[in-house]
Amino acid sequence: MSKQDIVTVPAQDVPVSGEYDVVVCGGGPAGIGAAIGAAREGVQTLLIEALSSVGGMATGAFVGAWMDSPGGPVFDELLKRMLDIGAAENRYDPVRHHKPGRYGFHCETHKPVALKMVKESGADVLLCTMAEGAWMNDGQVAGVFIANKGGRSLVKAKTVIDCTADGEIAASAGAEFMQGDPEDGRIQHVNFHYRIEGVDSKRFQQEKPSDEELIKLFKNALADGRLHAPPGVRRPLPDSFPFHEPEGELCLTGWEIEKVDPSDPQVLSDTLVECQLIAFDLVQLCRAHLPGYEDARVGRFPALLGTRESRRIVGEYVLTRDDVLAARKFEDGIAKACFFMDLHDSPPGVSIPFEVEYIVANRPDYGDWYEIPYRCLVPKGVKGLLVAGRCVSCDRSAQGSLRVMPTCMFTGEAAGIAGAVAVGKSVLPHQVDGRDVGGKLGL
Repeated sequence: MSKQDIVTVPAQDVPVSGEYDVVVCGGGPAGIGAAIGAAREGVQTLLIEALSSVGGMATGAFVGAWMDSPGGPVFDELLKRMLDIGAAENRYDPVRHHKPGRYGFHCETHKPVALKMVKESGADVLLCTMAEGAWMNDGQVAGVFIANKGGRSLVKAKTVIDCTADGEIAASAGAEFMQGDPEDGRIQHVNFHYRIEGVDSKRFQQEKPSDEELIKLFKNALADGRLHAPPGVRRPLPDSFPFHEPEGELCLTGWEIEKVDPSDPQVLSDTLVECQLIAFDLVQLCRAHLPGYEDARVGRFPALLGTRESRRIVGEYVLTRDDVLAARKFEDGIAKACFFMDLHDSPPGVSIPFEVEYIVANRPDYGDWYEIPYRCLVPKGVKGLLVAGRCVSCDRSAQGSLRVMPTCMFTGEAAGIAGAVAVGKSVLPHQVDGRDVGGKLGL
């Protein structure tokens, strides 16, 4: 960056809009766990979320499945509440899945159920608010700058927990991080899922074209420019047929896309723009050519890309592939996990296939688990800050396992409890004994 690319802004007075014991940045699975974990320990807690609801990938990107890995006490409570009202179902397959099972859930219902749990815990919530970055005071993170309808302000905190998934607060504080494959920097694919409504499923099933006719229709549309696939899509549109999910809807409503850096704002925006416009064109094509789709329309676009990987903060310990495969336990273990190392990669990387033998070879033995040590939540060389969720300290293979939502919530709950312990003992988070945190979580 040259001097011409920089504008010097005069010093400004930034108002202090709040002061808390623990401030949690990001309201996804990790943030939900962190806010509840801290507030239930009796400390003043604030949860900051950029969107208009909590849930992160679960609610903003339509990732409606909790994978088969332990999620901790807060997750277990959330799951029970969702099951009790019929908003979740057990999809456990004893051949493919680890206990406690794999659960599908209703993404919209997840929003109020999780929000109610956060509010019941005593935490405050600030939605539609961007956590800009860390406020450094006397060599440590002592709060976060935020931006919302009220402008820019500062929220002070005794402990800040970065649950942004991309490690944004930690990076702003100068924390070292890793990103992508160490050889070529490739990042796991992102997903874009949207919904189509207004389909007469019964008529479509009765009058639908043959598989060959469907494929020809979309190949012709691609060839003559009426349609195009999203840049970087891993499954070109004709290859997506003739699958139907849910029943009566063509498999048009989701793409897996390579070479998208979730920490690059322009790339992120461009991908969302392209996918929304292409989805609209697809719906128009279906309306014109498919029986039962005459009144079809876009039901809902996601607020987020389904993101698997971005920054991984370098902590006091880096969890490794060997730790996962060895089902390694740690004195300062604060979360259990057992999901397989699931990498959605492009060449020269190799995505782990979903066949049982590959899954079994890339996770702990059935009935066993590995632990994530507290040190993975502590950014190396940065005081006053914890991280939780998919951005904790680990190598890329291990991240392919611990990135799933139950594990993110587990590490979030641990971080929240640790933040509360730090406040109660008047110490900084890196001075907390991880064994105390693990003990409160039953490890």
